[in-house]
Amino acid sequence: MDSSQRFPRLLQLTAHAWRLAIDRRLKESGLSMNSWLAIATLASESEPMTQKALAQVLGLEEASMVPLIDRLVAQRLIERLQPEEDRRKRLLIVTAEGWAVFEKVKVEADRLRGELLTDIDRNELAIAQRVLQQLLDKTGTL
Repeated sequence: MDSSQRFPRLLQLTAHAWRLAIDRRLKESGLSMNSWLAIATLASESEPMTQKALAQVLGLEEASMVPLIDRLVAQRLIERLQPEEDRRKRLLIVTAEGWAVFEKVKVEADRLRGELLTDIDRNELAIAQRVLQQLLDKTGTL
């Protein structure tokens, strides 16, 4: 198998392993990586997002987004708001409890990222990031 054939498999395996490592680290918080990413994404936006927009950013189907949002609402980490101008939309915002969880979990996620990347040469990491960004740009999905 040449490197161009091996690359997609390594990319998939690495993404999966990273996800599992974060899930293990976040287990005590009661959040999965998808839950954490949803809260982190909403927390980083200056305006509330729709469920559809959040699903697109996270790369999830809208159908799988609904149960995720339902769980986060039940945990009081996010709220759904219905804007007066469009009663079909549901906007998502992080609650005060969600912000507290976000801040706590962010510390753990940052620590894990540091542990995973600590022995990787900064120049090689920069190259890997450029390659991944180029691939992401070429796919045109985000």
